[in-house]
Amino acid sequence: MNPARLPNIILVVMDTAAARRCSVYGHQRETTPGLERIAREGVLYHSCFATSPWTIPSHLSLFSGLYPSEVGSEDRGNQVPEAFHTLPEVLGQLGYHTVGISCNGLVGHQRGFDVFYDMDTPFWSEGYHQDKFNTQFIRQATDRELGRLWYHLQYVVQKKRYLFPIQNVLERLYRKFCMDLYYKTSGATERSFKIAQYLIKKYQGKKPLFLFLNLMETHWKYNPPPSFHNIVDIPLSERKKLYQYDHQDFYITNLPSDTMEKIYLLYEQGLYFLDQKLLDFYNFLEVQGVKDHTLLAITSDHGESLGEHGLWGHLFGLYNEVLQIPLVIKYPAGLAGTGESRRLAQLHDLFATLLDAARSPLPWPHSSRSLLSASRDYVFAEHYQNVGLQAIKKRVPDYQPRPFMQPCRCVIDEDFFKLIEWADGRLELYDLNRDFEENRDLSQISDQSPRIRALHSILGEKLGAFRENA
Repeated sequence: MNPARLPNIILVVMDTAAARRCSVYGHQRETTPGLERIAREGVLYHSCFATSPWTIPSHLSLFSGLYPSEVGSEDRGNQVPEAFHTLPEVLGQLGYHTVGISCNGLVGHQRGFDVFYDMDTPFWSEGYHQDKFNTQFIRQATDRELGRLWYHLQYVVQKKRYLFPIQNVLERLYRKFCMDLYYKTSGATERSFKIAQYLIKKYQGKKPLFLFLNLMETHWKYNPPPSFHNIVDIPLSERKKLYQYDHQDFYITNLPSDTMEKIYLLYEQGLYFLDQKLLDFYNFLEVQGVKDHTLLAITSDHGESLGEHGLWGHLFGLYNEVLQIPLVIKYPAGLAGTGESRRLAQLHDLFATLLDAARSPLPWPHSSRSLLSASRDYVFAEHYQNVGLQAIKKRVPDYQPRPFMQPCRCVIDEDFFKLIEWADGRLELYDLNRDFEENRDLSQISDQSPRIRALHSILGEKLGAFRENA
């Protein structure tokens, strides 16, 4: 396809946004009216699931089109191995200018991005961020300060980037004294959208854009701007006390219920703030005249437990509060219809879907299914590396793990039955048609034995032998 005719592709990850806390999915408080507006002009996917309950493996699935065990994400850090193509890499080959904008430091600079913005920076220049990327090798090249200085000087002179060292020092000071992405998320979110708008204007009519944004409003610490208080109004002085806690405290000290209720409401307030910024951005696309020539996909990398199953955060388990994620896609005009879809979908299906929308002649992995084609029969999710328990044991070395703190994996079939397998061999079965909250385990009901055997066999065929440790 002629690059001039390719649609812009904008992929927004609302980090840690759980579908069940979104009013567009039926939540009782109005948390996502903006997403509802966008969904009316696009497609709302009711049954989209993450491949993992935490950031690194989910993003590697998204960028590779593979399941975590296929890409080896539990073992390889936050980079897609060179054996696999990445989404920005393929889109770049099709003629896209590929830009990543991330508020989450765990999201890796994947191959194929022309520019990648980490949002704990005061600089917007694409040249500066390209300089940062080009000098990443220096940290691995030597651990001696003089050696690193020499490499930097060589780069600056050869590329004539004389302002880069000064900017780099200023950025380090900015990170140390002005910006903490986990506490000051709203500023990073607003700046992310401003950069996205700047890039859309810059490249409009010149080159198709692939923009990836990761936004942290629903990631702990939940810290919406004080001016947003339609759901909960908690003074900053009281917020500081709440922010002293962390997910591990929930399991070690049993936090008071009134404390947890305030924390949960702050989560929803952050979601509402992010939703309003998304709507503002959507309106910008319309005013700019690019909305009908843009594919806008809004989703999450995983959800968040907010008391369900006695859990908080996304450290443990594969229950639907961490697995079901929002997915709204506004397709370019004429590419797809509008409405609601209940087909099974997964986060990494966006790999195939975006390449399909760009009419890519290159094949995509079998594990990724385009949402513009036939439905999938199963979805799978994995959680092998137990980072949550490791974090708890750093604080309490003799802590006795609870059953839900084990590695696990699951399968959901097209009849919406879900089987969870734990590392100790336990199985749980849920009928998501009647029990989406997973309150009634059917694994001990004799009539369900054939279904359990069938699902367990499929789980083993797809994901292989269970790996207790990565």
